Amino acid sequence: MAVSTEKIKLNKFGLTKTVPVRMTIGQFDKMNELGIELLEYDQKMLENSEGMTTLDYMLAERRVQKLMFDFVQDTFSLTDEEMLKIKDSVDATQFKEAFSYISDRLRGVTDKQYEEAVKREKALREKEAQEDPKEGSVELAD
Repeated sequence: MAVSTEKIKLNKFGLTKTVPVRMTIGQFDKMNELGIELLEYDQKMLENSEGMTTLDYMLAERRVQKLMFDFVQDTFSLTDEEMLKIKDSVDATQFKEAFSYISDRLRGVTDKQYEEAVKREKALREKEAQEDPKEGSVELAD
């Protein structure tokens, strides 16, 4: 029985490259381990936000960013030069969106399913923004 291979586009990272990734148990384990670490980070931030200094936040954010970059580099066998190009090509929001894309793709979501989910999410955000009475309302003082 052959292990399935997904071809994942890295253009969202600023690379014009499509990489075949073997979807092995080891690959899923790496993804789950990273997911656990990211959730632990979020939990730590929520629980300790009042007692954390700016330095604490910066160090924690840097650690998470390094975990994500290492995962991308390892998973797609990217060179240091390619990683530098990613860092120089995208901002933090674009990187998180690209990371979300590859995470979904590694979990078996097709490109079409991903794009449909993004469209639904965008439509939901737009609808919520229109329904929010605080948005765009201006009260005049007497």
